[in-house]
Amino acid sequence: MKKSINVKKSYSKFIFSAIVLMALTSLCISCDSVVEVTDPDIVTPELLNSEAGIQTLRAGSLGDLAVAMSGSAAGHGATTGLIVMSGLMADEYAYSGTFPTRREADTRNLQDINSDVNTIYGNLHRSRTGAETTVDLLADFGGNPEIESEMQSVTGYAYVMFAETFCGGVPFSKAPADGGELIYGEPLTTEQMFNQAISWFDQAIANAGSNDKLANLGRVGKARSLLGLGQMDAAAAEVAAIPTDFVYNIEQSDNSRRQENGIYIMSTVRRQFSIADGKGGNGLMFRSSMDPRTPWDGGTEFGQDDITLYYNQLKYDSSNVPVVLASGTEARLIEAEAAANADDATTVEDIHNALRATIGLSDLDLSGISGDDLLLAHFSERAFWLFSTGHRLGDLRRLVDVYGMMPSNVFPWGPYFKGGEYSTNLKFLVPQSESNNPNYVGCLD
Repeated sequence: MKKSINVKKSYSKFIFSAIVLMALTSLCISCDSVVEVTDPDIVTPELLNSEAGIQTLRAGSLGDLAVAMSGSAAGHGATTGLIVMSGLMADEYAYSGTFPTRREADTRNLQDINSDVNTIYGNLHRSRTGAETTVDLLADFGGNPEIESEMQSVTGYAYVMFAETFCGGVPFSKAPADGGELIYGEPLTTEQMFNQAISWFDQAIANAGSNDKLANLGRVGKARSLLGLGQMDAAAAEVAAIPTDFVYNIEQSDNSRRQENGIYIMSTVRRQFSIADGKGGNGLMFRSSMDPRTPWDGGTEFGQDDITLYYNQLKYDSSNVPVVLASGTEARLIEAEAAANADDATTVEDIHNALRATIGLSDLDLSGISGDDLLLAHFSERAFWLFSTGHRLGDLRRLVDVYGMMPSNVFPWGPYFKGGEYSTNLKFLVPQSESNNPNYVGCLD
């Protein structure tokens, strides 16, 4: 693992001159010894195998998760994260830029060589393997249950994000903590990915002990996995004790370009991701509803492509605004989904109106609504609460895969506003780069 250290050019020139002078004047020193120097910005495997190294691995795993989810300001033209790319695949964002890989996501007409998807894929796996290695190394130092719990949840959320947004067929390879040979993973189905996530979250909850924040992080993740498996009542039971004011954030910072909130960079700064409104006929009215949960401005200038009117999201209004990974609000929404699945409109209405009251929104009236209409009313509310947090694509897929709705009634469909048609594909593909794994099969479904 490398850490970047910014060194002023003048200082670098001074060091270089000093080394040259030493080489010319100290003839008693061999050429080999002159160049045998320690690189201060390299963290070697030996250094990681320590208590301080474990903290480095933990920080690296959390940093990789942040880049995988929200992207960052680093990289050529910044780095795109899962949240905006999955928002393009769903109905949260419309693409107002020129990169063909991002337009592929907007139309869902993806190729398995899409570089943005490949970067997200790599960062998610990097976060997962860093978390797993941290847990493995902790065993050599007597353990640290709270760090173990957090890293086990990070691993669980990586499995969840793969299950919700990628097709089945994702392999999960293992990088041994002792630096041994890479253990190539077998491709997992979507169901297997959710079940693996639950296993990690169970460990996280057990290790959290009396740390309620970490326990609740694991419980929300487990419940989210149970929803993906169609086990709504079990999901609701898992989050019943979580307070509504609970929140666990993916932290962002303006300390470095890598740590900046990539959603803000890619939308507000670079004008490439425009908040959508009725996208593809089926999309929600994220703009015209004038809902405080999806604040926006714009519509007076073009985006980066110079042809698409740009509407800027304001949920993330600076480069250091955190991204919510799990919350008590999501816990209540999980309970509401279980009630909607049971056709209990009164409970769904009560839960949503209690949440709406916290921000001064008027009550919903769901009386007389049932079946798919009740589910869609719930999913609409859920979409506004969880806007641009990486939930929407998984939610739309659940409406299709679990609740049996037609994709053409759920996803943006028909003519694409820049020409062509929306694809019938609903998922990110396993990137071709994974073909280095001898077990690679592409998408199973």
